[in-house]
Amino acid sequence: MKRFPIVGLAVSLTLLTGTAVAQDSEGLEEIVVTATKREQTLQDVPVAVSVTSVEAINKASIQDVTDLASIIPSLRVTTLQTSTNTNFIIRGFGNGANNPGIEPSVGVFIDGVYRSRSAGSIGDLVDVSRVEVLRGPQSTLFGQNASAGVISVVTQKPQFETGGFVEATLGSYNQRILKGKVTGPLTDTLAYSLTGVLNQRDGYFINQTDNTDINDRNRWDVRGQLLWKPNDKLEIRFSADDSKIDEVCCGVANIVNGPTGALAAASAGLAQSRTFYPGTAGAGKPFDRAAYLNKRPVNVVRNSGGDLHVDWAVSDALDFTSITAWRKQETDFDYDFDFNGAALGTVNRNLGDIETFTQELRLNFDNGGRVRGLVGGYLMRENLFYSNEIRIGANFRTYASFLASATQPGGPNPNFLAGVESQLTPFGATLGGSISANCAGCTFGAGSFFRSGTGNLITTTQDTEANTVFGQLDFDLTDRLTATVGLAHTSTDKVVDFKQSTNEVFSSIDLVRLGFLSIQGNLLTNPALAPLRAAGLLTTAVANDIADRASVADGTRVPCVATGLPGVGSICNSLLGFYALQFLHPIVPFNDRSNDAEDTYTLRLAYEASDSVSVYGGVSTGYKASSWNLSRDSKDPFTGTFGRSPLGGAVNPWYPRFGTRKASPEKSTVIELGLKARWETFAINVAVFDQNIKDFQTNLFSGTGFNLANAGKQSTKGIEIDTNWRLSRQWQIDFAATFLDPKYDSFVGAEGPSGPVDLSGQKPAGIHEQSMSLGVNYLWSLGGVDGFARADYDYESNVQIAENVAASVASREVGTLNASVGFKAAGFDVLVWGRNLNDDKYLLSAFPSVAQAGSFSAYPNQPKTYGVTLRKTF
Repeated sequence: MKRFPIVGLAVSLTLLTGTAVAQDSEGLEEIVVTATKREQTLQDVPVAVSVTSVEAINKASIQDVTDLASIIPSLRVTTLQTSTNTNFIIRGFGNGANNPGIEPSVGVFIDGVYRSRSAGSIGDLVDVSRVEVLRGPQSTLFGQNASAGVISVVTQKPQFETGGFVEATLGSYNQRILKGKVTGPLTDTLAYSLTGVLNQRDGYFINQTDNTDINDRNRWDVRGQLLWKPNDKLEIRFSADDSKIDEVCCGVANIVNGPTGALAAASAGLAQSRTFYPGTAGAGKPFDRAAYLNKRPVNVVRNSGGDLHVDWAVSDALDFTSITAWRKQETDFDYDFDFNGAALGTVNRNLGDIETFTQELRLNFDNGGRVRGLVGGYLMRENLFYSNEIRIGANFRTYASFLASATQPGGPNPNFLAGVESQLTPFGATLGGSISANCAGCTFGAGSFFRSGTGNLITTTQDTEANTVFGQLDFDLTDRLTATVGLAHTSTDKVVDFKQSTNEVFSSIDLVRLGFLSIQGNLLTNPALAPLRAAGLLTTAVANDIADRASVADGTRVPCVATGLPGVGSICNSLLGFYALQFLHPIVPFNDRSNDAEDTYTLRLAYEASDSVSVYGGVSTGYKASSWNLSRDSKDPFTGTFGRSPLGGAVNPWYPRFGTRKASPEKSTVIELGLKARWETFAINVAVFDQNIKDFQTNLFSGTGFNLANAGKQSTKGIEIDTNWRLSRQWQIDFAATFLDPKYDSFVGAEGPSGPVDLSGQKPAGIHEQSMSLGVNYLWSLGGVDGFARADYDYESNVQIAENVAASVASREVGTLNASVGFKAAGFDVLVWGRNLNDDKYLLSAFPSVAQAGSFSAYPNQPKTYGVTLRKTF
């Protein structure tokens, strides 16, 4: 069990651009934030917010937003299936990773510009001024997708004095990072800045099929800015950026190799004239960081965009702000979906294209009196395209035969599917009609099921239009007591189109409908039932009713139904038994829309008890619109027999085939009390809160797609503590902690390890009850050389990782040490750094292995890394 140390960590030194600890003073540095969309000091703003300065970012060798979690306990960031499949979680709330139809509940803003998907917000931090993490719902000022919190990245503006830096890093796993920035004036009123970064590294995960590495890093980013300041009242800034990620990621470890994993390996071995093929590497040893993959996982992401900021001091009391932005994100992922050496699949290609336009207009007013505030409007227009193509591999037919016949007399039979094809042949025209309806150009015959290279393609589009009007007023009731009232109205309209094309024959057959027709036909043609038909007891209407009752009732499979006919008893749909073999089951195309509207508010009182201490309390609400499931498990189990999942929530022998078409809006509420105190050498911020989200949108991977569902209500009570203590000119200690008591107040029909479960009253998976961060800073001078020292330790208590993976299979506990050492030498700033120096081992996430019942896979964390950074500032 990991223990959180109170004192005594490793030492780290840095001299890049200074630290939050001022060198020429024994006092704490004052921090300015824009959490309420106007500048206030951290101690004055009555909001639970954590701030990471550029000095701390450089000092801790934080490369991107994903590294922030190591010093902000309330924030958790995980990277999973692809380089950009990143999930941000604040106070245990967050979602949106890897399902393109879902915007995250934690909104990410860069210079006030909303990044609608996490893939557009994880670039390297080059010219950042600070990062603010606002905890709790922030929808009143930040719109619909801030129901759990906000990450706000503020960059540095161009300067009217020439300057810049060049920085080079060499690190473990052959890491090479080159960064640079130049800024200066073009005229007396026009300044520019240009930044760039090239980041490359070998992988730390091994593909044992060809002995190549995975989880490498290969990305670049450029950004240019122009600042026009014709006078003291007007400032116009234009920014443009372009970046690309082209990486081999991400390595998946097998933590439990179930019986179906052995069958997959046997199918590959048979194809290679072996009795067995080592298709799964290191089962139960995820930190060997090894896997057998048939192909290298491809990750290509291109992000580009531009934004225009206008800040105009209309008068001494009135400021106008306009932020106009255009964003484009293109993604291309292709990887081995079964994550083992058996060739179950050849293609799993995911293409995405998202174009986003946003516009915000805002008026801030403050005439020095007792009332001040802001009003504004915001709109977003977004067009999304996504496609997913899966193609069957050479071993899949044999594997399906093994799986289907594993419990039959004689055991696994590689030719079992040939018998299935023979069994279905008598259905003749009915079968042919079913195929032709779902599989253009497909023909049924011997050997037609699971042919290598066949599969299906889903293509989806989603057009979103969101509009928000908002306002917030601060009233000084007395010289020390301020009341805040905020209100926002948001409307969101989404239009979704979902199509599927298939050329895999077996996956094209609607076994449910075909079985119903066969029941009906049997009742109407069976000679043994002729007396019933002659007596008028078995009419066509009765036969239709019996067939209909043998369908699916509210998502539950009904393989047999009582006929109520004398001498007949029950009649069964024997074809439902084959449904488990439909890896790529039929999905009915649909075109639909959602139109949501919601009012959110903020009510707060803040009292300045003294010049050093203030307290606040209030209630805030948040909102996120309906989300559509754009994965291949998008289906509606409650309407339309043909479009319904025949298994619904029942257990599938291959994997739990859950899935829904959409999730209703989620609505969050927090009641919070806070204390903020700051003296010359010591500061402490405390927040005590009770936060809940009704209809929280959960999103769990469950095979080839995702189960998107609403938890009735999820709540978290907690306390957050953030302290900074300047012991002397040389020493500062930073300590932050979050203690949570999370619970599903209501969650019926959740996806569990082996089927639907009722999680009401239980603790949600993935939320650590205790998270702590301790940082030690030391200033030193030796032989005329000045330096800095820093170490930080991140601790997170043990927790079950995912709802559909039992805690006994995969849990997570974190205890990670980071440190860096730096000084100035020969005109260079030198930094020696290390992350996860104690080589802490934990799993980021886990999931049921694709099409391998009883097997589970997981993503292990990054191992120890270290390096040296040189920076030349001019």
